Amino acid sequence: MNTLHARDLACSPCEKAHAVELVRLWHSRLPNCQNGPWQFAFKAHKDGVTYAVALWNNPSARCLPSHWLELRRMACSPDAPRFTASMFLGWMARFFKLNYRDREKMISYQDLQVHKGTIYKAAGWAVEYISKPRIRDRSKPRAGTTRSYRSDMNGVVPAGAGKARWSKYL
Repeated sequence: MNTLHARDLACSPCEKAHAVELVRLWHSRLPNCQNGPWQFAFKAHKDGVTYAVALWNNPSARCLPSHWLELRRMACSPDAPRFTASMFLGWMARFFKLNYRDREKMISYQDLQVHKGTIYKAAGWAVEYISKPRIRDRSKPRAGTTRSYRSDMNGVVPAGAGKARWSKYL
């Protein structure tokens, strides 16, 4: 039996529902994933088997430019070949650079409690901001409105963890 390598995988856009389904199965920290509003969904695959998926949208932070792209979720199967994640990031960067010239930058947030950022570093991304851990009180309505906060669908521990924002210019 031949060993599967990351370089053997094909990468392509995929149905958003397919990516959401596999994020729910494979994501290490944030498996509870909404069905939308994803602008882009991708998969890394071979012979009909998907080994990694990614979901992209405009940045969730309202203070960031809307023409940037934020990798909101990426997940790899437990049997994905070594280096799949960084190879997949590189492929998606080339895809956006070639097909979406109006997009200036890609960003993603690393959970500092459970990840080291190795995949971003290997794919040529750079850390541009590190936040401190925080506790959010979302038990009351937002100030100045009757609207409630969005729920922490994956729990308060991941939501309160410190984050590193990684970026790569296209």
